[in-house]
Amino acid sequence: MTPLAGFVAAILAGWIVREPRRAAAAILVPFLAVLAVQTWTLADGHGDNPPSTVHGVAYWFVQAIILAFALGITVQLAGVLRARSTADGAGASRRALQATVVLLAATAAFLTGIVLESKPVLHHNANSPLPWYGAAGILACVASLVVLTVVRIRQRRAGARVVAASPGTTVASGRR
Repeated sequence: MTPLAGFVAAILAGWIVREPRRAAAAILVPFLAVLAVQTWTLADGHGDNPPSTVHGVAYWFVQAIILAFALGITVQLAGVLRARSTADGAGASRRALQATVVLLAATAAFLTGIVLESKPVLHHNANSPLPWYGAAGILACVASLVVLTVVRIRQRRAGARVVAASPGTTVASGRR
């Protein structure tokens, strides 16, 4: 549940907010809310995996990795769209607030559906396969992070070439 929720939150926040740090901050509360509900439903016996799953270090390690992917997607997408944008950053706080409101509303609807649809599982399978939505979320996170990173690197190289080709300009930071 968290990979798909993290992916959706990352895309929404990165698309709406053009400032990477604000976009990343906008997804933290929704992601943590989904994580809390997922952990609660698993611990309460409403998942395919046994309730003891949430007590293992591996569960929390995987959740940290998923959060890192979501944050990476958000930051890269916001950076890509910011570089393509002609706006000078006006309204960044307004866009961050809009993204937060959209994400909180989507999270509330998602969590309401999860809680209403969850039923106790009578037989837990310790070797249960990854649910399709978990696999889809993980694949979407990995693929989009790779694509956005490549796009961002190409944008930076193209920007460095433009700065280097412009006569009479110097690069103050020394970076390319």
